[in-house]
Amino acid sequence: MEDSQPSPSRLDLDHTGNCTTTTTIPFDLIIEILSRLPAKSLLRFQSVSKLCLSTIRSKFFVDLFLTRSKTRPRLLFTFYLQNSWDKFLFSAPEYDNNEDDKSSSVLARYDMMTISELDVICGSVNGFICCKSVVSSTKLNKITVYNPTTRQIIKLPDVTSDTGYVDALFGYDPVEDQYKVLCVNRKPQQQEFLVCTLISSQKQEWRKMENTIGDNSQCLYLGQVCIDGAVYYSVGESMIVRFDVRSEKIEFIKTPKKSAAFKTALVNYNGKFGRLECSHKKKMVTLWVLEDVEKQEWSSMTYAFPYQRWEISHGVSVVPQDGIRWAFTRKSRLPFRVCYYDFNKKNVREVEIRGMEDGDLRPIDGFGVVDANAGHIENIRFL
Repeated sequence: MEDSQPSPSRLDLDHTGNCTTTTTIPFDLIIEILSRLPAKSLLRFQSVSKLCLSTIRSKFFVDLFLTRSKTRPRLLFTFYLQNSWDKFLFSAPEYDNNEDDKSSSVLARYDMMTISELDVICGSVNGFICCKSVVSSTKLNKITVYNPTTRQIIKLPDVTSDTGYVDALFGYDPVEDQYKVLCVNRKPQQQEFLVCTLISSQKQEWRKMENTIGDNSQCLYLGQVCIDGAVYYSVGESMIVRFDVRSEKIEFIKTPKKSAAFKTALVNYNGKFGRLECSHKKKMVTLWVLEDVEKQEWSSMTYAFPYQRWEISHGVSVVPQDGIRWAFTRKSRLPFRVCYYDFNKKNVREVEIRGMEDGDLRPIDGFGVVDANAGHIENIRFL
């Protein structure tokens, strides 16, 4: 008796390797199914067939997956062992605003093999991070761009500095769909600006930019944030530098006043550049928002902040559309926790981060120094 069951679904390929027909499952439905799979599964499925590889690597599918990843942001943790140069990357789901419990726990995921002599120097930009190491004996600065999802590593040409130190900023231009690294070489007399565009299948090269902002060689880099094609970073407590990724122009933005805050963090506030300032004495947090870039007009909001039991980790900030929330961490203690404080609702939620209790991450006196960044997402794109 003949089998009355439908034949297994299959994809027919033409001579170019493109899909022409399906027997039971429409191709657009296959795309929909694939886009809902975890990144780890998609990377494995690339080896199933040429069609799977070309589909998963296509710009349409990569953009679709990235769009959905943005609705599932993660916290990215970097552990620096206190007696070692080794670093470890973990990520964990961010706080779910739909949950009503006062406390909960999430499981962290190990996202990278040990990084030797590399420092994560900026936050996540569309899932990519920028790392740097300094070889003091030769005054070489090694800069690397890394994707924790795909494990792709892009090494940029070394940069030699007379002072032995450079700053590296990482940004994305959504118009040209390009990633660029800005290198600020601190020379004795005047800063030198270099930029590198990350282009697939091409040799990475630094290009020297014209210095239009004069001498600011004594500045101190205090973090960065990339918003709508522009990278913002602090050069002390009274100045912000804005780098337009597309035009490659640099300009100074003065802060409203010189900050005396104990801790500051740069944030994306509903698509605008913002800066959070903490004051231990006043037990207050001020959020400054850059309302107009050209006119350099700022607005501010001040909130009471009950953080006596917690230590602030630079860069751990969450500013969603439905309210201002800030994440901060308790360091050097177990279990490791992240605390979310909603300034609008004035409530606190503690989340335990499980999966980071490995013995290698627990020296005798507890965890090594921890850096954490919010808004990290998964990206299956290869540069």
